[in-house]
Amino acid sequence: MKKTTLFCVIIAMLLTGCGSANGTSVKNNVQTTKSTQQNNSNQFIMGGKIAANTQADITSKISAKVSEITVDLGSKVNQGDVIIKLDTQDLQAQVEQAQAAVNTARASLANAQNSVRPEQVASAQATLDSAAENYTVTKKNYDRIKALVDTGAAAQQQLDTAQQQLAAAEAQQKNAQEQLNMLNNGPTRSSIEVYQAQVSQAEAALKVAQTALNNGTIVSPISGTVSAKNINVGELAGAGAKLLSIVNSEALCVNAYAPLEIINDLKEGQDVVIKVSELPDKEFTGKITVINSKLNDQSRNILVKVSIEDPKALLKPGMFAQIGLKK
Repeated sequence: MKKTTLFCVIIAMLLTGCGSANGTSVKNNVQTTKSTQQNNSNQFIMGGKIAANTQADITSKISAKVSEITVDLGSKVNQGDVIIKLDTQDLQAQVEQAQAAVNTARASLANAQNSVRPEQVASAQATLDSAAENYTVTKKNYDRIKALVDTGAAAQQQLDTAQQQLAAAEAQQKNAQEQLNMLNNGPTRSSIEVYQAQVSQAEAALKVAQTALNNGTIVSPISGTVSAKNINVGELAGAGAKLLSIVNSEALCVNAYAPLEIINDLKEGQDVVIKVSELPDKEFTGKITVINSKLNDQSRNILVKVSIEDPKALLKPGMFAQIGLKK
């Protein structure tokens, strides 16, 4: 009798435990279903490729050979870093020539403002003789390079440089002649004004030459990663040609198109949820930053720009993103 009673108690305990376990299992299943329903409650209504919100194409403002490139594909750069250096020997010579012209113009102005002395006339004559000799040499060099260009033995860039040097030499000779004439005739108010104008002109030419020289050093306008490289050392960088591309992958966005029917449900500053196929178990948050007012004539959709929050840098440009509204 005692054995039978003990057996019944054990059976009852087992049945109670199974019932409890089944109850817990059912409860867990209900919670999982609710969680799944919550995760699926976001309505994904737009899609588009992830892109860098900040990117820059690096170009040159002058035509010159590349003497140095400090970056390569995938290199990290900071804003203001020197990334390309061009061959600027000719530009440096033009700066020095322009600086000499400024010095001459200033000296001539100072001489004109003082009484004329014989040694001033002699100095002006010597300056004219030197300028005339320099013009003759520069003219011969120009004629030689032009002949080479005509036969295809020299580049047009060399002829352009020679022409600039010839124009500068001619201007120096002309200024020297005018300065000598003014000294011989004696300074007047009008002559002083002419000297002052020559100083201003020479200083402006120096500024232009210095700017061109500075353009021979190219710096990165943004911080980011080099994503494209279209130039190598020794090649000619044409003015306006794209040399490098830099993207900042830390600032990502999606340019998506929303159906016209739902556009009234969207507003700038609205929070959204983002999913990508490459990371199926992850969801990211974002914000609508721009809603274009223009309708796409072909698709009848509206362009919507969405910024993405990705503190762990899991997303990459080129991934396809689905954008949903939070419920």
